[in-house]
Amino acid sequence: MGVGGAGCSAVFAIAHSLGYQVSGCDKEKWSPYLDNKLAKLVSVGHSPDHLKGVDLLVYSPAIPAYDTQNEELLTAKKKGIEAVPWEQFVAKELLVDKFVIAIAGTHGKSTVTAMAAFILEKAGLDPTCLVGAIVNAWERNYRVGKSKYFVIEADEYSEKFLLFPADIAAVTNIEFDHPEYFADFEKLKAAFGKFVKTLKKGSILITGPKVGLENPNGETIQVSKPANFDLKMVGEFNQMNAAVAAAVAKKLVIREEIIQKALESFSGLVRRFEFKGEEKEVLVFDDYAHHPTAVLATSKAAREKFPNQKIWLVFQPHLFSRTKALFGEFVESFEKSPVDEIIITDIFGAREKDTGEVSSTDLVKTIKGKQVKYLPNIEEAATYITKEAFAGDIVITMGAGDIYKLPEMLLKKLGNKI
Repeated sequence: MGVGGAGCSAVFAIAHSLGYQVSGCDKEKWSPYLDNKLAKLVSVGHSPDHLKGVDLLVYSPAIPAYDTQNEELLTAKKKGIEAVPWEQFVAKELLVDKFVIAIAGTHGKSTVTAMAAFILEKAGLDPTCLVGAIVNAWERNYRVGKSKYFVIEADEYSEKFLLFPADIAAVTNIEFDHPEYFADFEKLKAAFGKFVKTLKKGSILITGPKVGLENPNGETIQVSKPANFDLKMVGEFNQMNAAVAAAVAKKLVIREEIIQKALESFSGLVRRFEFKGEEKEVLVFDDYAHHPTAVLATSKAAREKFPNQKIWLVFQPHLFSRTKALFGEFVESFEKSPVDEIIITDIFGAREKDTGEVSSTDLVKTIKGKQVKYLPNIEEAATYITKEAFAGDIVITMGAGDIYKLPEMLLKKLGNKI
């Protein structure tokens, strides 16, 4: 259930590849994450009728969060059909007897997961990988291998990473996020503390420079500085990601020349400073950044790549709780951002309701010293940029909501511009 989600879609595909008899359902038959080859196995909507012949119901945790009275889930429980969130299925079924490499951290975990798996692939170690973003080289958010190695993105949200005891773990960095789950930064740090306690005996923990965790069950290695590879991905933060991925590979005794060649050929992930197209000499990029640190880092990377061009940043805040909890950090991030013009749209609430405590207009009014404008939705943002942008301009969209739809909308409008 919820088979179109970033995590559930990969689990669905991996299970199918391993010989499990699977069927799936979601609100829509299409998802940017869902493998098109498996679309014939997906039903639209949720229904108790889907439970015929089902031994185990695996669901996205978003479903009970959004819909506490979901009929399919409730019926499964009444009929005694075991129902588990996808991460429990992964832990109980897919990770059994595997050499687990778990990548955690507030920022960069998807990229490092993909980089590490890509290095293992190029080294002939044939890993399985589950990552929360589409990897360009694979055109999907998973890879199925035949070896013992399983590289998994270990998300701190709802502490699901505690289900993945690892042989090698990496923690890229720790910053406050997910205020809808963690009451404060101390609670989030405590969750990471619990995560390292789950590591297997004789395991290896690799950390970024300011993580401050020690592996109680094995070795701890700190990566203190960014790498200096000739990466296809821009920004110092990606050099840091590469350094962590390289440290993972070195502990598997992969030769340095293989590591370098793999990382320098790695083409990145979808929605990670992804080039979406060009119309009327306006270049459009899209990025998943939704935390103040990521917004500023990606803005700096854009300026590094385009030092002399006008840069537009269109940001859609994600979650009212995050915008409220990190309001000051967002303001600081935008004020330090080296872009020329900022557009902020309405907050994408996802599972949250608007209580009126925080808004995008509050952000716009508070940001000082920048050219910043509020436009309520992505359609208006696309229309405005179409009118105001000139040849040579750079447009970057950022956010974790539905702002990924804006680039295509904007490119179409620019194409029709006379």
